[in-house]
Amino acid sequence: MQSVISLFTTYLPYFVLVLTLLVFIHEFGHYWVARRFGIHAEVFSIGFGPELFGWTDRRGTRWKVSAIPLGGYVKFLGDNDETSTTPSEAAAALPPEQARGAFFSKPLYARAAVVLGGPAANLLFAFLVLTVVFFIAGEPYSPATVAVQVDGPAARAGLRTGDEIVRLADRGINRYEDIQDSQFLYWAKPMAVEYRRGSQMLHGEIVPQFCERTDRYNNTLRYGELGMDQLIRPVVGGFAPNGPAEAAGLKVGDLLLEIDGKPVEYFSRIPELIGTRAGQPLVVKYDRDGQREETTIIPVADKVVDCAGKEQIVGRLRIRPAGITEFRSHGVLGAMGAGVRAVWGMTTMFYTSMAQILTATRPVDELGGPIRIAKAAGEASHAGWIGILNLVIALSVVLGVFNLLPVPMLDGGHLAMYLYEAVRGKPLSLKAQELGLRVGFALVIGMALVATFNDIRLLLR
Repeated sequence: MQSVISLFTTYLPYFVLVLTLLVFIHEFGHYWVARRFGIHAEVFSIGFGPELFGWTDRRGTRWKVSAIPLGGYVKFLGDNDETSTTPSEAAAALPPEQARGAFFSKPLYARAAVVLGGPAANLLFAFLVLTVVFFIAGEPYSPATVAVQVDGPAARAGLRTGDEIVRLADRGINRYEDIQDSQFLYWAKPMAVEYRRGSQMLHGEIVPQFCERTDRYNNTLRYGELGMDQLIRPVVGGFAPNGPAEAAGLKVGDLLLEIDGKPVEYFSRIPELIGTRAGQPLVVKYDRDGQREETTIIPVADKVVDCAGKEQIVGRLRIRPAGITEFRSHGVLGAMGAGVRAVWGMTTMFYTSMAQILTATRPVDELGGPIRIAKAAGEASHAGWIGILNLVIALSVVLGVFNLLPVPMLDGGHLAMYLYEAVRGKPLSLKAQELGLRVGFALVIGMALVATFNDIRLLLR
């Protein structure tokens, strides 16, 4: 019940704000390109259903906000409906001076450009925002040098702590974040790995262990556990509330040296040293401003579930590492290049995930709809404007590339029909277009129903 209340009180306002912005950008892309070709837009609507309010501009376009904020459309002169699939009967009876502004009076390349304008606007928006962020703040970068867990998948593949990952699963690795992307794309599929050790370039194959976790927002996270972490110095960067390490006198900036006489070479070594020592006093030696000191800490017990679903009790110091993420400065061209790479990476991840769902290598319950988007928007708000900005960028890319899927009713379906027309020299028959529209409608509604069912299950968990 609390989840339902949170949906309407916390998540919904952010959802409406984010979706309205992205739908406006998408539909304005169609509208802007159409204007370049002299096509008249009769209606520009944010949302569907009854009009809540609106106005008519001097060109005769009705701009309006409608009651159901789950999309939008631009209706051009001569359209049969908001999908711009077939011309209306009235289009043939338009006077010549008006017919010149009708969508279906324009050449094929113009119609294709108008259809492409919506997805392109979303992708361009994400690219521009990322470019500005990378230019002003720099591009986030974490070195792809790893700490290898004892007896984990990476260790069994021959990797050692200090190795630098160069390629993983046929994807170039430039930073540690690229490794995390591969973990979420490939759960149990063997991954070819190329890594650098000193001056040597080595090759191997990692077989990840499938893991399923639930985060603090009750979202299910699935990924391939590689048995390696980012190589981070064991410097205290912060504390969880009521943690034993802070109570024992540790401070931010302390460098951990030993735990019960065993060296702490890197941060992810700490769980290995204290995992089975919950409730037992440990002597911790550390460096503070060049001075070696020591204290006794009793790790608190936490319940965790491993990748096999087995519950375990582990010890925790409840400290956080000092962040090692750098922000690489870029000039304008460098920031643009980083923006292109980021958008391309999100695009390939989306299409790879969709292909995995269609081939049943990824469960269909990962399809999400409006409720999940609303929930994600509310969760992003807890991270401040950075969290919301990241969500807006990601959803803008998803909206753009989703609409390019070759499904009738979507922009990609229209482009597929125009490709047919370009190859055959004539358009699909109206009967075939109507059949395609029905099939596309069924597919889209089917996906929407599955996504909504998944959303409701998530909400009621």
